[in-house]
Amino acid sequence: MGNVGAVFLFEWKQSLTVPRMAWWLVLAGFPVFIIGLIRFTIEFGGGSMELTPREFWIWFLFALCPMLVSMLGTMLWVTPVISAELERRSWVYLSVRPNGGTAMLLGKYLAAVTWVIPPVLVGLAIAIPLSKASDGWQIWWGMTRLVCLSTPAFAAVYLVLGTVMPRRGLVLAVAYSLIFELVICFVPAVISKLTVHLHLMALVMRWCELELPPWMREGAGKLIGNSPPWEHVAILLMYPPILLAVSVAILRAGEFSSAAESDV
Repeated sequence: MGNVGAVFLFEWKQSLTVPRMAWWLVLAGFPVFIIGLIRFTIEFGGGSMELTPREFWIWFLFALCPMLVSMLGTMLWVTPVISAELERRSWVYLSVRPNGGTAMLLGKYLAAVTWVIPPVLVGLAIAIPLSKASDGWQIWWGMTRLVCLSTPAFAAVYLVLGTVMPRRGLVLAVAYSLIFELVICFVPAVISKLTVHLHLMALVMRWCELELPPWMREGAGKLIGNSPPWEHVAILLMYPPILLAVSVAILRAGEFSSAAESDV
């Protein structure tokens, strides 16, 4: 665990640079920019913010913060973990150290999660008052919990993908995000329950007390089911330890030769 902590602290020191902090501000400002743009469009068109349905803002905030920004931040940080070490030709030094690869994997995972969550929460805290949605405190509390659940889960998924295919990890991560988290999650089948998105949708409907139109209730019931919120929370909490164990197992079973390093 000491090696994991050393990697974690090293990654955080490396993140305190101008490019990384600029990216931090981009993540925090993205939901604010989108919500502000929607508000400007509504008011410029002569509409009223007070008449905009509460559910409209909740779904936009949900799509932006626990989903899009968390996914994008963890994908770009976690997926290239191994490929970055291969590019630097430092993998051979990590592999000869006791548990060096495992410490690198877990340390960078923890650094990514703790680095991505703060800008998402900052953007959320600014975007909610900007939207003028009613029950802003309830929405903020629900979305904050969703961000803290979604970010570790997405990071663990992308870490597995980056470990399975280091040189094509980002391509695989984008394909997974588009196919599974944006398409298959809406298929009323068992496979959809393996996606992070489905459990987040179930929780946002319960925690933010969304009122669905009658024509959507039946479909939502078939897709999400009647499971209590604690079951969805438990599943999301199980994602990181299970997928981290899978990543470590793949890492120890795999071999990265010097030829692979030169190819990357």
